[in-house]
Amino acid sequence: MKTILLVDDDRDILSYLQDALAAFGYDVIPQSDAEAALAIIREGAKIDLVVTDYRMPGMDGLEFFTALKRVLPSVPVIILTGHGSVETYLKSLSLGLYDYVSKPIEAKELDRIVKAALSRSETE
Repeated sequence: MKTILLVDDDRDILSYLQDALAAFGYDVIPQSDAEAALAIIREGAKIDLVVTDYRMPGMDGLEFFTALKRVLPSVPVIILTGHGSVETYLKSLSLGLYDYVSKPIEAKELDRIVKAALSRSETE
């Protein structure tokens, strides 16, 4: 079973995404902020994929992505955002982000993106 680290400061969205991913057969580790998510990683949790919100208090999604890549450089990351811009999208992709997706996202679409990210990471 693949493990997904899910990070979102909105508890309702976190719960929805956690339930959706668990229903598709993933083991989900939910965290409500980037610092807590990094602590989980530093403690040695085996993570196959990270799905994170972009706008969060403290460390935003791109800052989290940058910090995460220092610890887990090969783990694919998907950023979800309700406040996307072309500039942020292009910057994210240039840094090596797997995907940058607008919220709200339907469960089936999330599963499609997650499967593609996991499949790509297995072939690299």
